[in-house]
Amino acid sequence: MTSRDASALDVPWDSPPEAQDLVREAMAWHFDPKTGSPFWQEQSRKLQFDPRKDVRTVEDLTLFPNVVDELRDARIEDLVPRGYGGLDRLSAPPVVGESGGTTGAPKRVFVLPDVREQSWAWYYNRLLEHGIAAGDNWLGVMPAGPHMAGILAQDTAQRFGGIFFTVDFDPRWAKLVIGRGAVDEANAYITHLVNQIEWILRSQDIRVMVITPPLLEAVCRRDHLVDLINEKVNTVIYGGTSMDEDTRHLFRTELFPQINFVSIFGSTMIFCAMPERPDSPADESPVFDPPSPFSMFSVIDPGTGKNVPYGERGQVLTHHLTRNLFLPNNLDRDTGIRHPHRLGLPGDAVSEFKPVREFGAAPVIEGVY
Repeated sequence: MTSRDASALDVPWDSPPEAQDLVREAMAWHFDPKTGSPFWQEQSRKLQFDPRKDVRTVEDLTLFPNVVDELRDARIEDLVPRGYGGLDRLSAPPVVGESGGTTGAPKRVFVLPDVREQSWAWYYNRLLEHGIAAGDNWLGVMPAGPHMAGILAQDTAQRFGGIFFTVDFDPRWAKLVIGRGAVDEANAYITHLVNQIEWILRSQDIRVMVITPPLLEAVCRRDHLVDLINEKVNTVIYGGTSMDEDTRHLFRTELFPQINFVSIFGSTMIFCAMPERPDSPADESPVFDPPSPFSMFSVIDPGTGKNVPYGERGQVLTHHLTRNLFLPNNLDRDTGIRHPHRLGLPGDAVSEFKPVREFGAAPVIEGVY
């Protein structure tokens, strides 16, 4: 990467800059022809405003159109900002990340090593707040391949100094068979996944398990696996699909009362995963605070574009501003309950994420991830 002065774009996410500084520097970087990506240079020709002059605040980010659907077909090279000076100058190989495909063809982004390190370090520090120990072995029941969730789980286990085990998990196949109503085939695939989980739990010293709620429910249908998890596992990290309050309460108070349960919300389109607030009560929905101002939530009424009152449900709008990627004004497939950010940072915190039934005229199928 080319040398440059210290910038709000480059600070650790645990030391967030002023939002206005980040917005200003993001506009300067992504819309300068010398440093911005071909994707945003092309988009800028369609805008009725000048981002470098007219976008100064977080509120101004809503001037941009939602371009996220264009990431389904965009050439990945066109997403790389020219200011990086070429892929051969990167400090580590980049990663192509894809969305889960819940709302149609997957969306695709390019994760460059500097922003990956910022995001992963922030996530690691949030898990430390939940008391996860160093040196423990992890079992990741998360999709890998083009999915960032599996890559994040593996890299985080390495940061904690543990050995990472995983299973062969294709969530798109599960969504496909569920979508066509092939119940027996879907159940057979879930059994195949649970068998893999059991083989690893029986033979290895697993202390941290990362898993999706539907697969955790499937695991718990085998009483001997509930006993095995209680015997071996210290922490269960779950995410990828929604979990209702009653199910969460059952897991935390009846099935696994001595196990540390940590809920995660993440999205490829904001380059991060966020654990729930520490010390969340078992009988309350977890609240998620994003790494603002790099990734921000707003909970809005989609009909008006205005924030709903705190404590009420609306649709989640996201903004992402890093050197790697600029992705503003993205209306997400999820709704949620609006809360103030626990650190008083710009944007909202969110609880009770739930997918809409349809998104962009396509049915939403969560499946096993």
